[in-house]
Amino acid sequence: MRHGARWLRSLLAAAVVVSGLTMSGVARAETVSKTVFSDGFGGARGTGVDPAKWAGDTGGPWRDGDGHLVLGSWLYTATTFTQDSGHASARIRAGRTGAAWATFGILGDQGQYLSGSVQTLGDDGVDDYDFHTYAIDWTATSFVWSVDGRQVLRLIPDTAGQPFRLALNLGGGGRYSSGILIDSVSVTVKVVVADPWKVHTTYRVGDHVTYRGATYLVKALHTALPGWQPGRVPALFEKI
Repeated sequence: MRHGARWLRSLLAAAVVVSGLTMSGVARAETVSKTVFSDGFGGARGTGVDPAKWAGDTGGPWRDGDGHLVLGSWLYTATTFTQDSGHASARIRAGRTGAAWATFGILGDQGQYLSGSVQTLGDDGVDDYDFHTYAIDWTATSFVWSVDGRQVLRLIPDTAGQPFRLALNLGGGGRYSSGILIDSVSVTVKVVVADPWKVHTTYRVGDHVTYRGATYLVKALHTALPGWQPGRVPALFEKI
């Protein structure tokens, strides 16, 4: 009987903890921008691209020694991007060599063009030989191109959320033998920075927490007890 009473008291105490009434700490997390790809093309004149970052016609491009890549053919990133959303940008001097999607474009993970519906949002032409900022903002269901902050094109892919690669100069060679100049390329994504899991901390639905190098999403309101670490209690945490 005494064992049964002790078990009942423990169960009631756990219920109070799970309800969130016992709060000795509150989980915190924030969303920050993280650069997941960048290339400023520094290096000696005549050197090629970094093969860890670029694929495609890697034998043709060369660095001019002033922080630019001279590109007469086309390149695409060696890695694919799988994040649900992000922002890619490139400083490019392309002149009148082609549309924004060809100057700074996307390909599927196997190097194929992505099929889907295209919406024109504005004029994407440039009529000078200065550097301009080409950007692509993406979500799982759309890619939006802009030139110097002006939206010019939207692609709604037939398949949502598919991995893709960034591409430079999909139109091939430019009108001039020197090709186009690439000053820089960068990609940023939003990531959740969460505190490490701690005992006696109250976690709410939707919070994030890290434990042993992994990030977990909180599935139920509770205050953590010893032994309730992420990975041990599937009802409370989902690994992401």
